[in-house]
Amino acid sequence: MSYYKAPRRYSNGRNFGVERQQDSVADIAPRRSPYVPYEHKGPNKWSRNLVWTALDANVPKKNGSTKPQVSSTAASVSEQQRKNAACGQRSSSVSGTRGWGSSDKGGSPKSRECVCKFWKAGNCKKGDQCSFLHSWTCLPGLFMVAALEGHKKDLKGIALPQGSDKLFSASSDGTLRIWDCHTGQSVHTINLQAEAGSLVSEGPWVFLGLPNAVKAFNVQTSKELHLNGVVGQVRAMTVGNGMLFAGTSSGSISVWKATDTESDPFTYLTSLEGHHSGEVTCFIVGGQRLYSGSVDRTIKVWDLNTLECTMTLRQHTDTVTSLLCWDQYLLSSSLDGTIKVWAGSENDGLKVTNTRRQGQSVHTLCGMGDAEGKPIVLCSYENGTVSICDLPSFDERGKMFSTNTVGAITVGPEGLLFTGDKSGKLRVWSLAGTKV
Repeated sequence: MSYYKAPRRYSNGRNFGVERQQDSVADIAPRRSPYVPYEHKGPNKWSRNLVWTALDANVPKKNGSTKPQVSSTAASVSEQQRKNAACGQRSSSVSGTRGWGSSDKGGSPKSRECVCKFWKAGNCKKGDQCSFLHSWTCLPGLFMVAALEGHKKDLKGIALPQGSDKLFSASSDGTLRIWDCHTGQSVHTINLQAEAGSLVSEGPWVFLGLPNAVKAFNVQTSKELHLNGVVGQVRAMTVGNGMLFAGTSSGSISVWKATDTESDPFTYLTSLEGHHSGEVTCFIVGGQRLYSGSVDRTIKVWDLNTLECTMTLRQHTDTVTSLLCWDQYLLSSSLDGTIKVWAGSENDGLKVTNTRRQGQSVHTLCGMGDAEGKPIVLCSYENGTVSICDLPSFDERGKMFSTNTVGAITVGPEGLLFTGDKSGKLRVWSLAGTKV
């Protein structure tokens, strides 16, 4: 599995009102060079779950207010917000095989830093006397910037296409919303007349997964396409090796090849069928391999050059929910409550080298680098907690909290993070206030 550093991804100006500070964190998701459509032949550098390189493989106060303080639009970050974000300390180092830490500790959401459920609902009457957190975060330097209201159901994807100052979000409520990144206001709502199943971006292109189709929209040219060849509701998409992959509820994976033709930029190649016996839920590209996870509890490994399935990984006992490539490893999460770490074996296969038992279902993994370039992983749990952990130790730095399960996480510019939960709440977070 080859690896590389994630490129810088977004343009200036999309900061949701967060002022850039001279001495604060360096860009967490760096900007990339001018876009050339699908020029890369290596791994997918711009999927929702970023792939990045480990720089060192050996190597988070309570708020007494009675109601959550959440802005409905973008707002400059006050000093008090920065202080409220600083709660707790990093967990102690946990040793283990190959530096991955203990299989049963480090990443579990079962810690003493728990947010008050009454405060989240806006009706805690204990104030400073409450023994639980009155804050959306428990990590120094992490704070909520804005809450973008509008969606009514599960967020299926959040995208920031290159060359645009707009944020795109799709929901199972049947709408696609476009947000102004300067003000945080919804500037356009599109009624899809169908359930959205997935949303990703690649360069200036935004791809929307629908029943039996994929919609493609170019933010620079305003060109809109309807990509045929899909059977079933599209549930997951990714781009790799100059191809677009769409996984469906039927278990098939539709493939389109990008071309240099302006009139026909995507050509349908094939449909990979007969491999997954259930809905395809997630993808990740690493090196010359595509990995697909499914409701059938398996992970399929595909050769990007031949589009042949080369192996099937079967260690999970429930739906595979998310995949992530880091260094020479594949990470997978599942509704079975585990995060598994896979590494190459002597017979050129992949085997589980570490299993993290989290005590509840894990829904999303998202990787990024901190201010010092050290790798961290965000792990979303059923109870609405997102744990932020070091790699490879899985030592927990802190948490962010939501009122519902977070199913979508996207890394943005200037240390921004975007999360979408099952109730339709879209939130903007900043890691740029303090070095972490």
